[in-house]
Amino acid sequence: MTNTAATSEAKMATETPKIVWNEGKRRFETEDHEAYIEYKMRNNGKVMDLVHTYVPSSKRGLGLASHLCVAAFEHASSHSISVVPSCSYVSDTFLPRNQSWKPLVHSEDLKSSI
Repeated sequence: MTNTAATSEAKMATETPKIVWNEGKRRFETEDHEAYIEYKMRNNGKVMDLVHTYVPSSKRGLGLASHLCVAAFEHASSHSISVVPSCSYVSDTFLPRNQSWKPLVHSEDLKSSI
């Protein structure tokens, strides 16, 4: 690895990557479109089902998957949308490490029993 590559990698690890919302593809992605989290909207747009997270092997270990999740959860929060964590990364890794997002997780149990 050259010094330039090592420097850019270190820079990427310390800077928050820019995550963009690609509404047409129904995903949040890095600016280079290589890493992303896909979603499906349910319940007339009131529920965002996070179905798949992808980070290429060349970019793993940089925290990109977590940044993608944060972008999706921030979007959901600002639009009063609840989240279904269908993706195993979201349910098994991200949420246990980021308990503050748990209130946004969609629950069928919230329905009235009247």
